[in-house]
Amino acid sequence: MPHDYEDLERIVYPLARLGQSMRRAQNKAIDPTRQAILQQAAVKGRVRPSELAAELDLYPSSITRQTRSLEDDGLIAVEADPADRRSCLISLTEPGWEEVRRLTRLGLDRFSEFLADWDAEDVRTLGRLLTRLEASADTAKRQSQRPGGRPWQRREGSE
Repeated sequence: MPHDYEDLERIVYPLARLGQSMRRAQNKAIDPTRQAILQQAAVKGRVRPSELAAELDLYPSSITRQTRSLEDDGLIAVEADPADRRSCLISLTEPGWEEVRRLTRLGLDRFSEFLADWDAEDVRTLGRLLTRLEASADTAKRQSQRPGGRPWQRREGSE
């Protein structure tokens, strides 16, 4: 049976308000783009700026500006990409890892306040459901993306 819009509203609106609340709290600690770059570098190890721009849905110029600042602050290292000399790879330095750990603690401490009166099983259930929701969102995003290349390059049977 298809979902009722009222059921969806009961999910979407609280998630949006929670997201806004988390963003406001994060903005007090660090610029959200800086934080996102640090988090992606922590997850991926070494990452190209173009991958960051695609993953974070940001303009490459925003990534370039922030990575320069993060490098100047000693939080990331930038090195030439051996597989593509036109690009570079970004990775965390030890101070960058310390900053990621500090920001993670801040975020988790803040979120634990939200769930202070929840029992452990409810928290685990919410975690499973949110993980499932995230996977469904990723699948829907991939399915709605336009294929790369020009239309004449995608035609079957063209040589």
